[in-house]
Amino acid sequence: MKEFTYSSDAPIVDVSQDVFNRFPFAQRVAKVISNRQDASSIVIGIYGAWGEGKTSVFNFIESELEQEEHVVCIRFNPWRFADENTMLLNFFNDLVRVIDRDLETASEKLGGVVNTYVKPLAQFLGKGENIDAVSNILSSADIDEIKSRVEKILEEEKKRVVVFIDDIDRLEKSEIHAVFRMVKLTADFKYTAYILAFDKEMVSASLQERYGTANSDAGRLFLEKIIQVPLQLPAIEKEDLRTFCFQAIDGALKAGEIILAENDVKQFVNQFQAFASQMKTPRQAMLYSNIIMFSLPILKGEVNMVDLMLIEALRVFNPEIYQMIRENKAIFLHQLQTYNEQQEKERRRKLIDETLMSLDINDVEGVKGVLKYLFPRLESIYSNTDYGYDWNSEWEANQRICSDKYFQRYFSYSVPRGDLSDVKINSFLDNLERKSLEENILDFEGLVNEKNVVNFISKMKNKVKSISNNSVLKNLAMIVAIHGNMYPNPQQLFQFSSTLSQAAMLLGEVIMKQDSKDEKMKIAEELINQTKPLHFATEVFSWLRSMQDKEGNKLADEDLKVLGKVLVDKITMEITNDVNLMFSNFRRALAYWNMYGEKNQAKETIGAFLKENPEYAINLMKQYLPSTWGSDGLRVESSLERDTYDALISDIEAEDLINAINKVYENLPEDEEYPEFIECPHEEKIVRQFIWLHNYVINQEVAE
Repeated sequence: MKEFTYSSDAPIVDVSQDVFNRFPFAQRVAKVISNRQDASSIVIGIYGAWGEGKTSVFNFIESELEQEEHVVCIRFNPWRFADENTMLLNFFNDLVRVIDRDLETASEKLGGVVNTYVKPLAQFLGKGENIDAVSNILSSADIDEIKSRVEKILEEEKKRVVVFIDDIDRLEKSEIHAVFRMVKLTADFKYTAYILAFDKEMVSASLQERYGTANSDAGRLFLEKIIQVPLQLPAIEKEDLRTFCFQAIDGALKAGEIILAENDVKQFVNQFQAFASQMKTPRQAMLYSNIIMFSLPILKGEVNMVDLMLIEALRVFNPEIYQMIRENKAIFLHQLQTYNEQQEKERRRKLIDETLMSLDINDVEGVKGVLKYLFPRLESIYSNTDYGYDWNSEWEANQRICSDKYFQRYFSYSVPRGDLSDVKINSFLDNLERKSLEENILDFEGLVNEKNVVNFISKMKNKVKSISNNSVLKNLAMIVAIHGNMYPNPQQLFQFSSTLSQAAMLLGEVIMKQDSKDEKMKIAEELINQTKPLHFATEVFSWLRSMQDKEGNKLADEDLKVLGKVLVDKITMEITNDVNLMFSNFRRALAYWNMYGEKNQAKETIGAFLKENPEYAINLMKQYLPSTWGSDGLRVESSLERDTYDALISDIEAEDLINAINKVYENLPEDEEYPEFIECPHEEKIVRQFIWLHNYVINQEVAE
């Protein structure tokens, strides 16, 4: 990885770096100053917004003037001084120091002249007097004498002093006042020129507060009295600024060793046009490049790079919109609900449109276009275009900001807790072919835990679609198969959405991606045998019964019989080893046992278990109860009705269940009617319902 170099926003000195063609302007200003024959002082103001390049122009002017033997340049920095008095004294000291250095042949050293007056003044100022007192003291100390001697030396030496004061608009208001009062006090020295750089509007507003009267233009009028030559910094050509920005972006991409695909470059350039008119200064361009210089390498491989560069552009150029997105995730990511679609559509549109009002009217549509690109579901509130649930997997696969699983990364600059780094995932997949299965299992167990396993399975389901290497697919499937105990399997309304079901689907997809029938059968048999625990193997087989390959073909019935026999052997062995084995899809396993096993093998085995373990009957009954869900989405206890009874006795002998029940419940009451509304524990209730239904069916058969 290369070392990242951030732009310090430093002004340029070298003319070769003058991408905005400011040098000719600076050269003309320098030439006017150096060619002046008039001995009187002059104050030049160079106006420009923050970041527009005033200091770079200063550098060019100074560089040109330093080539003139009769010009002495002073950079005076008012930021260094805590109060007005210190600033004024140091201004004289800087003047003395620079002129003494440059006028070594002068008949009279200025240091001695000024210090005669300034040192006593400094002692006085140490008492905390203000700058008005400075003016009075200088007058009483014969400031005219100081000025005349300075002017005499400058005239004798044919020298002109040029004082540069930059960044005035960054000072505190009191400091701005002090600078201009200092200039007003000293700017009538002959053979001197002041060049002041600042944002005119900001400085005028600051001066207005101090000198304002009934006249609302007091600040501007004050400036006009001091600034004799106001110059507006030449405007930057939009195309030059755009080129400058793209060069900075290119530098950030190279520093992060990030290569964008051609289509990604086109998408970014097309969308970034929305910010071109909002980019006013080089500083904005450099700020943007610095931000992506920071964020790109941090999130490299973890998010979509084009989306990241665009959301960062919103952060720089439209911070209100950026903040709105950050705080209103649901508006940008979630589908409209049909029950209140129109109302919700209007609410979302109102929030977005009100935030867009902070933009210039000419920029609104462009930024809105960027928002629609980043968050396609916004189309549903501005048009009839709808992006359904099926788009989520594609957005997730492309690490888009519009994916619920990636959104937060763009704002936290990290992988959230409970999530998995895509970089680590890809490294894990790369190693699946190079390392042994044992090593890969260790890698998996070091990478995946109970907090992130849900995301792991989700990511793998997306990855499998694009993996063509069979060795990688088989190793991945085997690792997923033997870790079934890690996958959550809560009882829920849509059972297929559980992580266990998703993992089973993942294994099914690997099997169905195999090119030939023999390859499909080979890996399917191996996975069913190796899958742990039993209920996960049952889930895998269940999905295989309905899945299709890339040609749309399902496994043939004869193939399912072979695989069903493999599952039955696994069921028989594991139930034999653990008579208390019970799991959420046991009913399904028992059905497969009856379907693909030897005739009556399942019933006889379960009957033997019930004889030795009669309490097992209660658990079996629960497995056959239908899933009933309340309005809160939680499962509620259901009754054992006729269809459940029929399903039970189709897999288990009714007499075996009755005998087991009688051993567990010795004195159950005889119910004359179906016991639906009775006060007793739920287990007793379903037992009594089963007995009533059993007697009812027997009586019905006898009657017939």
